[in-house]
Amino acid sequence: MLIVIRSCLVAVLILIGAYGTQAQDVLRVGVTSFPTSRGNPFNTTTGSPSSYTYSAFLEGLTRVNKNAEPVPALAERWEHETETSWLFHMRPGAVFSNGEPADAHAVAATFAMLRTGIGLTYPITRELDGIVSITAIDDATARIVTDAPNILLPSKMAGMNIVPPRYWADVGPDGFAAAPVGSGPYMIETWGVAEIDLVRSPSSWRQPKIERVKLITGPEPVARVQGVLSGNLDIGLQLGPDEIPQVEAAGHTMAVALDSSMQVLAFVTVKESPLQDIRVRRALNYAVNRDVIEQVLLSGYMPMASQTAPRNAFGYNPDLEVWPYDPEKARELLGEAGYSDGFSLTAEILLQSATFSAPVYQQVAADLARVGVRLEIRRIPASQYSRGVYQGEWAGATFGIDYGTNPTLDALQPLVRHSCLWTVPWFCEPSILPLIEKAKSAFDIDERQRLTQEVMRVQRDLVPGIFLYETTRFDALNRRVKGYEIAVGKINYDQITLNGD
Repeated sequence: MLIVIRSCLVAVLILIGAYGTQAQDVLRVGVTSFPTSRGNPFNTTTGSPSSYTYSAFLEGLTRVNKNAEPVPALAERWEHETETSWLFHMRPGAVFSNGEPADAHAVAATFAMLRTGIGLTYPITRELDGIVSITAIDDATARIVTDAPNILLPSKMAGMNIVPPRYWADVGPDGFAAAPVGSGPYMIETWGVAEIDLVRSPSSWRQPKIERVKLITGPEPVARVQGVLSGNLDIGLQLGPDEIPQVEAAGHTMAVALDSSMQVLAFVTVKESPLQDIRVRRALNYAVNRDVIEQVLLSGYMPMASQTAPRNAFGYNPDLEVWPYDPEKARELLGEAGYSDGFSLTAEILLQSATFSAPVYQQVAADLARVGVRLEIRRIPASQYSRGVYQGEWAGATFGIDYGTNPTLDALQPLVRHSCLWTVPWFCEPSILPLIEKAKSAFDIDERQRLTQEVMRVQRDLVPGIFLYETTRFDALNRRVKGYEIAVGKINYDQITLNGD
């Protein structure tokens, strides 16, 4: 315990020292970490913390707002020619910070790079499945052809950041990762181990109101909170409900809003275990007291999940209900499955999980113990966790993970990973795949929504994990921060202002 307290104190002092004194033209943002691939946006996941960093200097054709609607970014407008062909009209005069035009040719070149050589190995390629080609009709117009109808293609394009083709060709992936260039409101000045300094890009079409941004890593939540309280930090990202009282008592603000995912304790059913029996999977859900989790552990800020999508996602099914707490039903199902005496499970949880997740998993373990199931919680580092996700090397039969819809807010997006569609699936039920494909290819928006809601019902009934909570963002704002908005996996850097408090 002494070691933990001492390490937290050191983190606080480092952050305070790094932030220095207040400056009206510098926005200081405390983040948990930086992208593991540095400035290469394609060789990492689309979720946090990557999106918080990249949204300062990179852009896609579109972005998605909190209502799950695509809105313009580098593309001003779009329309479909046919059910499998779209035209995207580029923003006139948009350029990258190195002067290259951010036009249709850059879009086509970015896609071509991702379809050849090392680009094929990047995680983002899975997000672009279904896109056959992207070509430049002229400087201002890009044509995107898909292998099947996709009415949500404009939302899908929010996931592909556009990079300057000549610069990428000159420096290569490693050179770009070390010194990235984009078309966003800021450009990279220095990228260090624990600090990234950005300066306003004079050529960006989206001019920010603050001259500089400083991103500083503070893995410990206490460091980010203390940075805001002391005035040495303007924004502290990814906190929890427990920090709200002290932030507000000091006259600052905690921005709270639904994020773009829901959390589960996922079941590994591709290897032999009791979890291969759907009665067992249902029993474990009946055993969990979600009222305690929501009202006591999460202070009422996070709704319990009724399905594998958050309620702000396109295709969320409002008719589905949260699993009821019924330990007697759980024991009955376990008995029917031949496990009257229970069994043991190991849950692998990422070390860098949110601080509020630990008591949630402990509560799940305590609830399962009451019906005879012994759950061992094992914290694992990011490297080991990645081997599980990308190589299927799970030591346990369960693990904590989210169904993330960032950046599209499409409820079907997580099923690329949480189904037989994944390269090394952990939960594979082939019967749902035709319905997923039917929903994805429905070109009428209302039909697409109806079929997606049906997918949500079927996926819920297959019981791919213990359904927990819809994720919520808790970002602390120093009182001088104005104009901040919790967006879909991004930060609206260009809209933030600082008053002279």
